Amino acid sequence: MASKKNQRGGIRKSDGIHFVNARPSSETERIKAQRLVRAHVGRWISDQTRDKDRTAEAASNSVSSIRSSASASTSASASASTSTSISPLSIGASTGSTPPNNPQSAQAATRPSLPSDDGPPSSFIVVSRPSPQPTRYVPAPRRGIAARGLNQRPLREWQRSPFPPSHASDSSDSSDDAASLTEPIAFIPWHEVARVEPQISGLFDPFGTYPTEFSPDLVNPCETYRLRHMKKAGEDWFPLSLSDPALFTAFIYGSLCHQRVQWLNQVTPSSSFGPRQERLLQQCEVEAIKLINVAMKDPSRRVSDAVILSVICMAHHQAMDDTFRRQLPTPFKAPFQRLQWLNVYGCLPPNMIHIQGLVQLIIMRGGLRSIKTAGLAATISFSDIFTASVLCTKPGFEFWPVDESRCGIELRPLLGFDQSDIDRGFGRLCSIGITPQMAEAFQAARMYINIVRDNLAKSHDSSLLADQRNLTQHTILSLPPASTISHQFVHPTHAITYEACRLACWIFAVGVIFPVPAQSTPLASLAQQLQGVLRDPEASGLWTSPQTRIPLLWILMLGGIAATEMPERPFFTSALERTLRRSGISSWLGVKRVLDIMLWYDMACDESAEALLYDAIRLANSVSEAGS
Repeated sequence: MASKKNQRGGIRKSDGIHFVNARPSSETERIKAQRLVRAHVGRWISDQTRDKDRTAEAASNSVSSIRSSASASTSASASASTSTSISPLSIGASTGSTPPNNPQSAQAATRPSLPSDDGPPSSFIVVSRPSPQPTRYVPAPRRGIAARGLNQRPLREWQRSPFPPSHASDSSDSSDDAASLTEPIAFIPWHEVARVEPQISGLFDPFGTYPTEFSPDLVNPCETYRLRHMKKAGEDWFPLSLSDPALFTAFIYGSLCHQRVQWLNQVTPSSSFGPRQERLLQQCEVEAIKLINVAMKDPSRRVSDAVILSVICMAHHQAMDDTFRRQLPTPFKAPFQRLQWLNVYGCLPPNMIHIQGLVQLIIMRGGLRSIKTAGLAATISFSDIFTASVLCTKPGFEFWPVDESRCGIELRPLLGFDQSDIDRGFGRLCSIGITPQMAEAFQAARMYINIVRDNLAKSHDSSLLADQRNLTQHTILSLPPASTISHQFVHPTHAITYEACRLACWIFAVGVIFPVPAQSTPLASLAQQLQGVLRDPEASGLWTSPQTRIPLLWILMLGGIAATEMPERPFFTSALERTLRRSGISSWLGVKRVLDIMLWYDMACDESAEALLYDAIRLANSVSEAGS
């Protein structure tokens, strides 16, 4: 049927169905779809208001003369003809197909509608599908409501349902309507439409279709917080969570943990998290673990993306004890501490039981390359790097970039250096025991610090910066211990020098490059390990050789910073004082010239380094006074 002008002067298609792509491939397509959805909203509201007015007018004239009744009937028929819209409420209806005296028409006209300022009451919209035979999407029954036939649901449920009674339980005398109801129609849930029109509702889920038994007053704030602060969770993982109860509950648990950390760190108001949220946090943890265990017993779900993501949530969230209420200081003033929410997740030490389970699931799945959900492989890689940084171990999986277009890119092109840069820089340290692999890792760290300096003065691509940081950290953590490559060293001093440099580089990595917060930092453990290496009997050459004096000064400085307020601090202070005296260095400027040859970042390290230097100078003065 040809299109015709509506009362507002626009063109309206008579089929009553418009198709939009819920996954637009370009910004232009997204804007076009958004405009179509908003236009649909406006037309639907206008049509519903006009239908109600005309129905009320017809009812008021029902006691008039036969001529007036006939006139009212004609008006109602015209209203039915002109009110065809793209709303899901009118899907399958033909123009003028319902007789004006049909009681079902009056029922549809007087049906209560949901109030909404931003969109239609329905949470579904027709979208294009590549499949030639789409099927009707039927939402799961609401919590606490037994599954029943569509025509058995009470009116109060229809008021909250995406399918109105006229299309589910009413029978029509119109052959066109009957035929339309037998034809399959493709629907997509509202959470996928949210990609196109995120403001369709003021609530997280106005229809309460989420797969959990928790009440809306818990779910709405948690999911709203998560979708607002975690972009990836809203774009790609939110639809997945609505089809998996374990993941949905794990997300609520993670959201509560995230909020609690922000509250403890005084980022959010003191009233934002209280005893009630604390109890809910505990309940969600128990419920999420129970649901994950159920999923693990199902072979079809055991290694699914949803279950893997659920385990990640449990591995990096936990109900913390009161010791985390202290805002612990860090000796390094590192940049970009909030990149990828490291400042939050770093306050929650990884749960090793769940970490071990996650590793087994990834192995059973076939590795990161078998993960298909967007962003999930990169999240697993980030989890792996964070866990290895906290535990001082080698990462268990290969690096996976945040931006998957960079998959397969190597360290040198990503950081912007080549072999000649290594040869002119840290490659010269190979004569004292530094391996080519370590020289490359040191050069990558230096290039990353240069990138950070540049990005502090201008806007930056956060995904690129995250990939550069994470790959640099992954490379440093992958350096093998000296004990596993002893065959590569021609002299015992070389092995000691290599191991001391490796531990000092790890201190720089977790303190500056990948700044792990004080609640989870391994700095104390690294300081202890470094002290043990420097006290090894075979380390005498490291202390006496002129070739190792520069790296030794750098090692002692980083070790002393890591040992701030630790029992190992006096050892590094004393050793630094002796090294400075043998080297003839007595000023901060002299120390800085040496440190700049190695790995250093002024903004992050200078303050703690100066404090350590002054401690060494005071120690030297006290020794001198005692001798005199």
